[in-house]
Amino acid sequence: MAARTGAAGRLDERLAAIAGTEGRELSGLAVVAVEDDRTVYEGYFGHRYIDPEDGSRSLPVDGRTKFRIASMSKPVVGIGAMLLVERGLLDLDADLSDYLGFALRNPSYPEDRITCAMLLGHVSSIRDADRYNLPLPLGLRELLLPGGAFYEDGAHFAAPPPGADLRLGPRPGRHYRYSNLNYGILGTVIERIAGRRFDLYMRDEVLRPLGLEAGFNLLHLGEEGVRHLAALYRKADPDDEDDTSWDPKGPWKAQFDDHRGRLPAIAWRSSPGLGPEALDGYEIGTNGTLFSPQGGLRVSAPGLAKVMRLFMNGGEVDGTRLLSRGSVETMTTARWRYDPDAPNGDLDGAPLGETGLGLMREATFIGGADETGGGGGGGRADVAGPRYLWGHHGDAYGLLGSMLFDAGRRRGLVYVIGGTAVPPAQAKGASMSHNVWEEGIQRAVSEELWEGRGA
Repeated sequence: MAARTGAAGRLDERLAAIAGTEGRELSGLAVVAVEDDRTVYEGYFGHRYIDPEDGSRSLPVDGRTKFRIASMSKPVVGIGAMLLVERGLLDLDADLSDYLGFALRNPSYPEDRITCAMLLGHVSSIRDADRYNLPLPLGLRELLLPGGAFYEDGAHFAAPPPGADLRLGPRPGRHYRYSNLNYGILGTVIERIAGRRFDLYMRDEVLRPLGLEAGFNLLHLGEEGVRHLAALYRKADPDDEDDTSWDPKGPWKAQFDDHRGRLPAIAWRSSPGLGPEALDGYEIGTNGTLFSPQGGLRVSAPGLAKVMRLFMNGGEVDGTRLLSRGSVETMTTARWRYDPDAPNGDLDGAPLGETGLGLMREATFIGGADETGGGGGGGRADVAGPRYLWGHHGDAYGLLGSMLFDAGRRRGLVYVIGGTAVPPAQAKGASMSHNVWEEGIQRAVSEELWEGRGA
């Protein structure tokens, strides 16, 4: 490929430098920037598959490369939920017990209902505890009801400190804490309402209508799709049999999705041996965690950018209207906002200001200070002040990435990192809440494409 000139060429150079920084290399990187509903930049670096024995057989990241995008899956699940809302089948503020078929209550707050909106915005008081997914033939009851095999004495529910006023504690609807189990519960609710497995519902109602080659089930990608699937990596000690080490001078070691272009018989990591036949006995609406709604979507960076454009365009993209404008406004309206004077959330260093439904407003390095406000509290994002953009971050099994958009300015950014040479915690950037790679990507895109143009 010939070297590009102008802003694209400069951005190529900066991103390649970030991906190739000695001692902090990235296994692969995909970046897509959008403005006025058109792609203004695509850049691909590194590899989707790294052959451990013969580098000439490694495969590059390109526009068809699909990544397991981790928690950036959650806004897509939010679309699936809002479709049920639009059809009058799901009430965002109704008691989830009415949908699940059993009473869902935090034992510390037995009078408080837990709702779909609370799940979507991480204010449900649900906690991940030691696990947030279950294999066949188990169901959610084993996690959420007393006597269940994984109830763990109620560890999946927030509890106030001893002696604390229950009215001020982490009760449903008031206190933020990120929880993947929220989306396993939501996937189960979607199944019970739709009468279909979660993966099939999302394929038929969201992904196919958008024209996306994507899926929450690897088997839906087909052989051609899996040939373009990225393994997720980290650099590791080659002699570490327990697969727990990092070594920036070691080889790239696959952490997830190392299928080497072959369609696997096992569809989900949490259920060894699970294939199509095993699902014949699955009871719909009992265990949505099986399909990883919290993070299991495989999709390309351009595909995720199309989802982002759907949000930016008020529910329509490339001539297809999937959501009403009102539904997108509902998803991008804050239901929880961080209050630094009376902390109402456990942010764990996240650059977070607000949550909507399936989407969050996060501090970024794009365009400088945010004159519209947006709260904050995840640590200093920039000495000049951050801009808070709607979107979602992803971080799992080596993958890092974000989908970030400013609907008012008609600009958006998707980037996906396939693996890092060192743990992100050892690569802090200028802020308390960003690593050097993501900080650098955001700054490079903003400065080369948008700086000085009202960014």
